[in-house]
Order: sequence, then structure tokens, then C-alpha cells
Amino acid sequence: MSAPSPSTKRLNAPASPVLSAKQREIRARSGRILDAAYPLVREKGLSAVSMEAIAREMQCTRGTIYNHYVNKEDILSALATRSVRRRMEMFRYAVTLSDQPRERCAAIGIAAEVYVDCLPDDFAIEQTTRHDPVWQKASPTRRELLAECEQQCINCLSGVIDAAIESGDLTLADGISRQRLTEQLVFGLWSLVYGGLVLEATSPSLGNAGILQPRIAIRRNCNALLDDLGWRPMYDSEAYHRFVAAITPKLRRHAKRLLEQPAEDSPA
Repeated sequence: MSAPSPSTKRLNAPASPVLSAKQREIRARSGRILDAAYPLVREKGLSAVSMEAIAREMQCTRGTIYNHYVNKEDILSALATRSVRRRMEMFRYAVTLSDQPRERCAAIGIAAEVYVDCLPDDFAIEQTTRHDPVWQKASPTRRELLAECEQQCINCLSGVIDAAIESGDLTLADGISRQRLTEQLVFGLWSLVYGGLVLEATSPSLGNAGILQPRIAIRRNCNALLDDLGWRPMYDSEAYHRFVAAITPKLRRHAKRLLEQPAEDSPA
């Protein structure tokens, strides 16, 4: 049997480690700490989060909190990591919904939209906790975990791009390397989708500027980018909308399953 291709490796999730009962207990307790910290962040802002406030919410000592997190920035970073991990699981599921690379690429974009709609608190916590003071004061381990989760989101898209190149749906133009093309597509699509959704959620000026349906613009711009690079099959409005209509309910159900899973703080 031949070895898996790079794209296959990127699309497959790593095997989960087998945990002891003690390790499961620690993760579950860490998750409960995050659950106690979360409403403080959402309702009162970063300044309301402290080890004392979380301990009071959980009716435990501050020492219990410090057994799991070195400071409040560690907790905030862990909250962001948990959110990004859910986004990563949305992407991993999305790429299973089609065998065609371009549809897989579209599915990741729609998964990002569903993530915002069905897990709005997770999306909000990502924005709230990504301030430089939080990042700098979080432990190296926490920073590494968050970066690893984001990298896995990127790898999911990179794997789809690799598959498109391998299948011949996407060809390399003269003078551009495979790595360079992948970098351009990953950053281009990431900035269009993620950046557009952040603006949709946070900018009060969109309506005044006449931008009433930002997601239509996001989708159109993503497809224009792929067409410009010659990613086949070229954009077909009817086929695209049929595909989006077919996968959106599945993605929403998957988001619901993620919310129903027990909360825990664990490595990616």
C-alpha cells in the first residue's frame, strides 16, 4: 500500500491520546474553570477576570485555580484555544462533505459562517482574548497550544489546495512554486472570510456604507479569487448555491454536537 499523500495527512485528524482517569478528571476540572471564567469575559470584559473572581464563582480557593493555570492570561488564552479548537473541528468535518477540492474549499468557508452563527460565544471570545497583553503574559505552553490549533485550521485548507493541485484542478502558473501558490491562497481566503466575518460582527458602519449583505460579498470575492487562479471547475452560481444549501444543515448539526460535548481543557 502506498504512503498517504501530504494532502491526506493534512486532512486527517491526529489520533487522540488515551487518558488515565486522573488525567480526565484534571481536564474536566480545568474545563469547569473555563466555564466559570467565560461569563465574566462576555458580560463584564477582560478587566473583570481575576483568579479571585473565578474562585468565588466556583466556590473554591484561589489555590485550586492556580493548580491549573499560572495566571488569568493563561485562562483567557485557554478560552481562545477552546474556541479555535471547535472551529478546527468544524473545518475538519466540512472537508468530508465532498470529494471535489473546490467544493471542499467552499465548505470550509461555509463552516466558518456556521461557526459564527451557531457558536457566537466562541467567535466572540476569540476576538476578546486576542489582545497583545493577554498573549504576552500567557505561559509559553498556552501560546503554543493556541498557535497549534490555528495551524491545524490552516493545514485543513492547505490540504484541500494540495488535493486540487494533485488532481489537476489547480495548475501552477509559470514562475510560481507550489508553496507560494498555497501561501497566497491560504492567506487570501483566510483574510477574506475570517476578516469579513469579524467586520460583520464588530463594525457599526457597514449598513451606513450600504453593505447590507456582507456574506454575499465574501463568497463572491472568494470565488473570484479561485476563478482568477484557474481553480476548476469555474464558479457556477446555481451549482454553488445548491451545494451550500445541501451542506449548511449538516454543518449546523455538527456545531450543535460540538456544543453538547463535555467542556474540557485539553491539548489539540
